[in-house]
Amino acid sequence: MRKIAISSFLVLAMSVPALAGNATLKKDGKSYSLACNNSGCFLSEKISMFKSGPKKRLGSGGSKNFKMWKAKLKEQGYS
Repeated sequence: MRKIAISSFLVLAMSVPALAGNATLKKDGKSYSLACNNSGCFLSEKISMFKSGPKKRLGSGGSKNFKMWKAKLKEQGYS
């Protein structure tokens, strides 16, 4: 039973993409979502809780680039 549980956990862990970071930023009364994963960093406007605008690809992904983009956007006036 223990082997089945461990193997199912490993299969699930391999199928879920790794996230480098997510953040919600605000500017001029609008909310924006910054999301980075292994495929890239994306910025999109949040329209409602379940809906967002088109994604704009900022560059390559990873946690280092997520921190860089978050700092860069805060310098541009996002909070």
